[in-house]
Amino acid sequence: MAVEKEGVVVGAYTEKRGEVGWIIMRDYDKTSNASLTAKSYTHISAAVGQALHDFRFDPEVRVIVLTGENDGEFYRVARGQSYMDAGNRARLNPILRGAKGGLQGGPRAPNAMEVFALIEKPIVARVNGDTIGLGQAFFWGCDIIVAREDAIISDVHTGMQTVVDSNGEVRGFPWAVTPGDGAQSFLAMFMPPTLMKEYLFTSPVWSMKKLEQMNIVNYAVPMSELDAKVDEMVAKLLKRPSSVLAHAKRVAQKRLIENWNLHQDLASAYEALDFFTHAAQGNMD
Repeated sequence: MAVEKEGVVVGAYTEKRGEVGWIIMRDYDKTSNASLTAKSYTHISAAVGQALHDFRFDPEVRVIVLTGENDGEFYRVARGQSYMDAGNRARLNPILRGAKGGLQGGPRAPNAMEVFALIEKPIVARVNGDTIGLGQAFFWGCDIIVAREDAIISDVHTGMQTVVDSNGEVRGFPWAVTPGDGAQSFLAMFMPPTLMKEYLFTSPVWSMKKLEQMNIVNYAVPMSELDAKVDEMVAKLLKRPSSVLAHAKRVAQKRLIENWNLHQDLASAYEALDFFTHAAQGNMD
């Protein structure tokens, strides 16, 4: 998947480094702004879904690493200030936009969260920065999480512009919607119900160090140690037979797949309904 040709913008691109397939997510603000004048634009969700699908069936790839293009950002949604712009609100308005393409970049790409649930190959998250909104949905889909300890995470759907990133910038829209991008269907495997509800209901901002203390993140390390720890984990995985890793992951994923099937369609439907409700109430005018 090319980064971009003239007039073609993608939300993520891939690289093959030996037997390791890298999925590199691009800066939201950069790709979103470029998409306004692009001939074609592949949304981050479609780009990641397609990349996972391609690597799943690529016999040369044994392990996948997911990371952000720029250190400081794994993947985070738009700055809160951008929602003051009428043009941006109009793009999100499902009544004005219509159903064509939807929020996820079109119907043809594999559903990213579904592939996260089904893929047999191990996925290592190299969390090199803030993980807010859709980025944290992808985060929960990874098998082993290695993060810089000072990066933060937030679901943001119910944040109503109380979510502030590591640079002190407000992130996310001013209204609340149901978390429907996939995190909700994975979270029950990571948190007890009380913490999961706090996380989804109030969009708190938690550090990766806190998640390590909660036994959610495998390793939270200083940025200077991130690559060495990722390389160490990848090397361990490459020493194991691919078929055995695939079998072990299929067994481990059974409950997660069950949760995804149980939660995802309803969560997505409620999120879409909330967008339509805000549009009908004039909140996106």
